[in-house]
Amino acid sequence: MAVNLAPGEPPVRLTTPGRLRRLIRPMLWRSAARGLAAVLVVTVTVVPLACLGWTMLAIFVAITMGLYVGLWAGRDSGLGTLAGALLMPIIGLVIALCLDVQIIGPGSGAIALNDIQHFPYAARFRFTDARVATEFTAITDKRRHLGTAAAGIWRVAPVVPTNWTPATPVPAWAVAVVSGYGPLDFRTPRNWQQSYRAAVRYVPTALSPAQDALARALERYHLTAAANAPLLYWVEEPPAVIADERTFLAWVMFGGVLTWLFFLIGEALLVPEASARP
Repeated sequence: MAVNLAPGEPPVRLTTPGRLRRLIRPMLWRSAARGLAAVLVVTVTVVPLACLGWTMLAIFVAITMGLYVGLWAGRDSGLGTLAGALLMPIIGLVIALCLDVQIIGPGSGAIALNDIQHFPYAARFRFTDARVATEFTAITDKRRHLGTAAAGIWRVAPVVPTNWTPATPVPAWAVAVVSGYGPLDFRTPRNWQQSYRAAVRYVPTALSPAQDALARALERYHLTAAANAPLLYWVEEPPAVIADERTFLAWVMFGGVLTWLFFLIGEALLVPEASARP
């Protein structure tokens, strides 16, 4: 449609509104790229430590590395620096405190339970002669773990071969938690009633006092544990469980990147330009 202009009137230019124009500035997308890189760096450094069971080291790295890369990601503005210093350590802490299944490592194949010591780095197991001895179940002492009541009540029972006797060292332990997530949760002790003969390796976290239940089982039933006896989740399909845990990790990363993008867009649209760094 033609526009009639008065004589001498300058032509009208269609321009992007001032605040929306900030969304196409290179500085915003450089910050977005740095935020994506920061999330990847935090994940790559924290996940191996968490899978090895080094929870306290994973927490320390999550905080220090998260602060470092978070400050770097948001260096273009004061608010960005603050947001990065908060968001990146939070992502690392979520990974360190919630990842209780070893998601990195090979499978053992079908093995005898007593051969489990030959697979110290295996993440998933299949046994030819194993069961959960539920008659020797022990639970956490709730009086000593009131602060972790929200994490559920943890239980431990021996995983033993068919010819096992209580005088023989326990080669592995099954862990479970009554968390209220329902029967589909692979961490439930309902799995112990099934003859799955398969498991994934459990790694302790600061919110999972399964070691306390193990100590109570040894004391209560006068059992002995084999050296370096692993703690396991008794499951039907180990690859499916590990895939689900990797999906959870991917969602944590996606949520971190999406939060960072929302912050950058909100800062560009809402914060006056004078408050940003030149």
